Amino acid sequence: MSEKKIIVDEATIDYEGLFDFVELYGLIDRFLKDKDYDKFEKKSGEQVSEEGKHIHLILVPAKWHSDYVKKHLKIEIIARNVKEVETEIDDLKVKLNKGTLKIMLSGILETDWEGRWETRPIYYFLKKVYDKYIYRSDTDNFSAEIKEDVNLIKDQLEGFLNLQKFKQRL
Repeated sequence: MSEKKIIVDEATIDYEGLFDFVELYGLIDRFLKDKDYDKFEKKSGEQVSEEGKHIHLILVPAKWHSDYVKKHLKIEIIARNVKEVETEIDDLKVKLNKGTLKIMLSGILETDWEGRWETRPIYYFLKKVYDKYIYRSDTDNFSAEIKEDVNLIKDQLEGFLNLQKFKQRL
């Protein structure tokens, strides 16, 4: 069984107002493609009520570095009371979504994801020695990369949502 180390634990973005959900999803998709992550949708759900749509989406993109190390990001999007509204931006009518968004971002480093080093007790011991003394600098580099990726996508999402606030004022 693999070992998972949580590097970034739920960096949160809260937003209320107008936004384009399709464009938000496209931003996340482009980021993952640029960083060579394979996208996996763990959960995708939508409920419609009188207040509006409630959308819950969990993405768990992964990036394999070797047979031993794999990086994960966890992107959880919860949108509540989402309604489609029509607004004018630069004298053009545009359909946007209005509601509240909560985006939670996590970064996880997974070692021995194939479970090869846990078949015998001596292998498990050697794995611990290998992790602690030989592979430590590489593990630290991968951890720094995960932090950088989470911070970068968080900054891009915050920038996108701030731009949406700016568009509202026009």
